[in-house]
Amino acid sequence: MAAVVALLACTTSGCGPGDDGGGGADPAPTTAPTSDLSDATMWLSFEEQRLTFRGETEFPDAVGGGFAALVVTANDGTVEVVAGADGRGDAVAFPEKCEPTTGCPRAMLEVPPDPALDAGTADFEFGAAVWVAPDQTTTGSNIVQRGRFDTEGGLWKLQVDSLEGRPSCVVRSGDDQVLVRSAVSVADSAWHRVVCRRDGSGVEIEVDGVVDREDGETGSVDSEWPIRIGSPGLGEQDDQFHGRIDDVYLRIAPSA
Repeated sequence: MAAVVALLACTTSGCGPGDDGGGGADPAPTTAPTSDLSDATMWLSFEEQRLTFRGETEFPDAVGGGFAALVVTANDGTVEVVAGADGRGDAVAFPEKCEPTTGCPRAMLEVPPDPALDAGTADFEFGAAVWVAPDQTTTGSNIVQRGRFDTEGGLWKLQVDSLEGRPSCVVRSGDDQVLVRSAVSVADSAWHRVVCRRDGSGVEIEVDGVVDREDGETGSVDSEWPIRIGSPGLGEQDDQFHGRIDDVYLRIAPSA
């Protein structure tokens, strides 16, 4: 049974050197400059935590949009606050890999659905900074996603979907889907900034400034599903992420 739980943060900003929050050696600096996300539709910086009226811990939207991400777990999974991508702020770390095929710890963050998060036919982009160790990759490690493969209204997702650590983007509206995979691996125990963009003619993925693109039209993307970070769900076959994530954002272009 999935449960929404209070998250126990470190007593200082980030866990700092020596705290193994979600895998391996201490994080290296980002390989790309930090983006200005102040104009994002939603930005989860993980710098602030607060309690809901039910005593649950949530991460509020850093640009004041009224959105917030709650921690949802199963099988004693946890989400830890660790040192962030810029070496000063905070990030979140997800459960370590688990060898059994059932009963592994699972955790994700969930932002409830809101019409303001629907891109419709507008250009939009979404991304995050990620830290993944070489031994944390799987054939599917979800970073951020809205919708599932067969849900009405469409789907957009960013994940690391190869053992080599190459991230990919998918955008689907109805039966029209475009997938693009980066030629760059992010599984090297360093921070990387990964961005997906959808425009009128295709989808592209950018990893530290390196862009790969696939052409193909996608129509309106509107979903009644929450935005989920770290996993698309808590089922045994869901693509649990095992590294660290920072600065998750969604930016929807203004209507023409």
